[in-house]
Amino acid sequence: MSGICGILHLDEEPIDRALLEKMTAFLAYRGSDANDLWIEESVAFGHCLLRTTNEAVRERQPYTLDGETYITADARIDGRETLIPRLQAKGCEVTTKDPDSALILHAYRVWGEGCLEYLLGDFAFGIWDGRKQRLFCARDPFGIKLFYYAHLGNCFIFSNTLNCIRCHPKVSQELNDRAIADFLLFDLNTDLKTTTFADIQCLPAASKLTLEAGNLQQKTYWTLPIPEQIRYKKATDYLEHFRELMGLAVKDRLRAENASIFLSGGLDSTAIALAAVEGVTSLNLKAITVGYERLIPDEERDYAQLAAKALEIPSTYLRADDCILYQGWDKSELHFPEPRHAPLALITLKQLQRAARHSPIVLCGQGGDEALKFSTVAEMLPGMPLKNIAVDVVRCLLFYNLQPAWGSGFLGQIRRWQGKQPQLPSLPPWLNPDLVERFDLNARWERFQQPSANGFHPPRDRAYQSLQPTPLWNLNFVAYDPGTTQIPVEVRLPFLDLRLLDYLLSLPPLPWCADKTLLRLALRGKLPDPICQRPKTPLAANPVCAHFKNQQATLLQNFTPSSQLKAYINPQKWQEVLSCKMSTWQTWRNLRPISLGYWLEGFKHPF
Repeated sequence: MSGICGILHLDEEPIDRALLEKMTAFLAYRGSDANDLWIEESVAFGHCLLRTTNEAVRERQPYTLDGETYITADARIDGRETLIPRLQAKGCEVTTKDPDSALILHAYRVWGEGCLEYLLGDFAFGIWDGRKQRLFCARDPFGIKLFYYAHLGNCFIFSNTLNCIRCHPKVSQELNDRAIADFLLFDLNTDLKTTTFADIQCLPAASKLTLEAGNLQQKTYWTLPIPEQIRYKKATDYLEHFRELMGLAVKDRLRAENASIFLSGGLDSTAIALAAVEGVTSLNLKAITVGYERLIPDEERDYAQLAAKALEIPSTYLRADDCILYQGWDKSELHFPEPRHAPLALITLKQLQRAARHSPIVLCGQGGDEALKFSTVAEMLPGMPLKNIAVDVVRCLLFYNLQPAWGSGFLGQIRRWQGKQPQLPSLPPWLNPDLVERFDLNARWERFQQPSANGFHPPRDRAYQSLQPTPLWNLNFVAYDPGTTQIPVEVRLPFLDLRLLDYLLSLPPLPWCADKTLLRLALRGKLPDPICQRPKTPLAANPVCAHFKNQQATLLQNFTPSSQLKAYINPQKWQEVLSCKMSTWQTWRNLRPISLGYWLEGFKHPF
């Protein structure tokens, strides 16, 4: 989770060393183990290193192999046991002790831009190729690591931290009003290539960027594969294959002595914890659980403590009841780089602060729900032989006591034939009419309410679609990134390991994806039955809405829409809406102006 930055002057103007030092110093909170610069006339890199792997003990960046090609990277490379022999076979003098940045640079030296086909893991990097006078940058397939840039005339600036780029005097403070309109409509900017700032762009997930002879090219280098379905003869083979790949994914993310895990007591995080305890020797693992005791019904603490006790993991519990809406938003720690609708963000901040006391590494179960998303029998029909479907349905009924989901597509089609379309929610009435007209937000709203036009990929279409790089995934990664939290902790997601995902997407939907049977059986005998049999249930209520009922009057008294916020909303209509009775969804939507208002007050002073 190191901090990286770079500047390239296309007109060969010399780099201002003091400016590069300022940008690199801004990144210090991301990595305090080393701070280095590299400058060569019109190109320069900065790096703040946080050592999170055993191989990084002697690492220094920016790094070079030959004095011609340099790299600055925020990276963790997995599958080293496969990559290193491949590099050695190509004549590279590389060993298992080399840091990940060296492996990337060796791979680039051997395969050029094609090196991305051989790199597993989470990464964002910039490489300057002095021989070709070319800048080559890339972001990992899911975009877990962030990468921003500004291309202003003859100046190109990049970093994995948005506010670092804003340190450069050529980058204006002009806002991208379309991104802000999207935030008020959808909670996020739906354009993966832009940011809230007009001058700053975002490199999307699975993308590479090259800048050579003044020509900038950006391409997608990876798409989620559609693997062939696996049909093992024995059920135990499915479980053993899963345990092997989960163990590999977790082990690659724990190349250090200490780590934390966000343990909810659910199947996803518990499966990761089990793999860590069984597969990584001499690991000092600690669990962190967040839950509610009074505000809403919540069983997370009980299940998490049961799992931690069974796995003999020390655990800590953070009670979220006492955090109130927008608590701490007037402090610099919660001045986000871009608007964020997270009224209870202080809870996440405390969670990460607790993790940082123990280790810069924390494991998280995100991705499990998506990778094992179920399919109905109707959805399997176009992509599976009828014989296999029949066999799997019978097995579910006879051996697993599972009732398959048959699907309601036929009834839905009849309703569409009859013209009975579901009624769409209306555009927020408090939006500024000028904003609505400028960006034709009525049409934009209606378009985004329509079903996705993505291709159909039976029989695992729901899982496939939910794993696509989307603005929502990007929002999740941004929320945990140190560029947002200002806490030197790297959140790692074993379920998004490409090797494990390829296997999970190749599973027959029945029985393995129905009610997460794969995880339940993989945990059976290793963890208490209440965890293995725990039903999949969301929180009993939305904590934001519960808090709003308790503090509505105080919240509105303490918040006054600024003149800048009035450019985006109509305060009178907004206050009228808030005085009416609201559903959970309406409460959440109508709080967005407060989130934006706080951000507008603080965004001008990030440094």
